Parts: sequence; structure tokens; C-alpha cells
Amino acid sequence: MTADEARRQIIESASGLQGAAATFEQTPLARLSEAMMTSGSEGRTVSPWGKALTSGLGAVLDTTGGDFNYDASTGVYVWNPDTQAWRQERPADSLILRFPESKDAPSNNATFTLSRYETQSVTIIGSTEEVPTRVGASLSVDSTKVFALDLEDVSFTSLLGIPQSFSLDVTANPLAFTTSLEPGQNGTFQYEDRFRNDGQPVTATTATVDLSPDGAEGDGSTLGRVEGTTQVGQDLAIEYAADVGALSALEDASADEISDRVSVDVLLQGNQVATLRYDGSAEQVIVEYTDGTTEPLSDLLREIGVSGGAS
Repeated sequence: MTADEARRQIIESASGLQGAAATFEQTPLARLSEAMMTSGSEGRTVSPWGKALTSGLGAVLDTTGGDFNYDASTGVYVWNPDTQAWRQERPADSLILRFPESKDAPSNNATFTLSRYETQSVTIIGSTEEVPTRVGASLSVDSTKVFALDLEDVSFTSLLGIPQSFSLDVTANPLAFTTSLEPGQNGTFQYEDRFRNDGQPVTATTATVDLSPDGAEGDGSTLGRVEGTTQVGQDLAIEYAADVGALSALEDASADEISDRVSVDVLLQGNQVATLRYDGSAEQVIVEYTDGTTEPLSDLLREIGVSGGAS
């Protein structure tokens, strides 16, 4: 297969990514996100209206000691556009925020609910942090739920402070994303995720992560080998493997040293059509097709519609 044929089929096979992005732009969550932001000479920043909403929360949420105290912050709070401030309407078992979905909305038609929030003290690189382990949150607009997040089953390695299990479900109808990490055998972990648009698969990943024995002893090398497959649509798959521990032990790794420890193959209907490699002289990732043709990965991603590309 020539590079032109492979490139065309890759772009076609990844069209679901553009479709999902277009779907998200039509959701109430996207409209709220757009209202919270503004464009200027410095790029996208929080809008004055969005800044007033978020900064005003500091007066009603308990952050004693620098950490968010959920139990001390529960209650129903409503936004007053005249005073540009939140006020507590009544006590509640959850944290409930009622506000307009945009600056010009005639009423507080959006409701954010944080119904569950638990944390665990975890030591990360020598410092202790309060890390969320159970979170239940939702957003409704005009009494219709438009977003939901459910995080649970989070646990951490005792010495390294990195997750060894979690389960996360996120929906922004009709988009749905689920992901999980579970411990396996002999220091391995199984990672999976699924992204769907109106029930149709967009991407799916299955990967195995190895926690190296040396890392478990706390010498700073935490990960061993990572290998897995990401399926994009029905026909496109990316298979990858990386010796993360060996890479992290190298100083100023050369392009050849990186290539020796990382492999990424692009497959169409099970047949390899390209590989990815790091070009040290250009300091970017290159797509190399089976006919020898190459191009920057950022160019291909731009055609696929992945914003920002890659370098």
C-alpha cells in the first residue's frame, strides 16, 4: 500500500473523532464552557463572567488548611447577578450550585451537584496530598442532566503513591467515556477505556502496565514496560510498547535509544501500514509508511482533526 493510500484510509477511519468533536460542540456543556471562556490577544482565557462565578466560590466553600472540605461546604448556593456573589439558600447533604448557563441567561437555569466527595492522604514525591478517591458530580440545564461524573474504587501503591486501581465514568450526552485500572499479577496493571458517541464506538484502549520491582523498592524508577492497543473506529488500530523504566534511566537519550525502547505501529484492518519514530534532528515524531515515505505526525493529526497536532 502506498503512503497516499494509507494516509487516506487512516484519515477516513479516524473520522469518528471529528464527529465526536462536532457532537460535543452542540451539547449544553460545550455552550457553558464557551460562555466561561473568551478570546483575546493572549489566546483563550476565562471570561470576566466566568471569573466572577469561580472566584466568588472562595467565599462560600471551606478550604481551611488549603484543602477543600466537602462536609463543611455542603448546601444549596445560588448566584446573584446583581451583587455578583453567591449566597446560601439552605443547608443540604450535597454541594449544589445554581447559576445561569451564560451571562445573558434570564435565570439560574444550570445546577451543578457534587453529591459525593472523598479523599485519601497520599505521599507523592515526598509531599502529602489529599487525592480524590470517590466523586459523584452532575450538571443539569433546564432540569435536564447534561453531564455526569462518577469516580470510585481508587487505591494507591503504598510506597510510590501512584494509582493502582480506579474506575471513572463520564457522560456528556450523547458522548460517554469509561476507563478503569485494575491490578493484575506479578506487578502488572490492566488499563482499559471506551469512548462512544450515541452508542457507537469512537476509540477503545486496552493496555498492560508493568510496575518494575526496582521501582517498588523506591529507587525512583516506577514503571517498567507499557504495551497496548488503541482502536480508532472499526478499521484503524495503534499498537505500542515502551520500556518506560529503561527510558527514564537514560540521560539525554538519543533518537536511536528512544526508538530501541519504544515501538508504535499503525494498522488498518490488521495490516501494518506505518510506524512512528522519533526524529532527533527535527525533534519531532515522524510517521514512516511501509513504502518508505515519511511525514511529521503533526501533519497527519491536523488532517485527522486532532487539535494541536503533535511535536
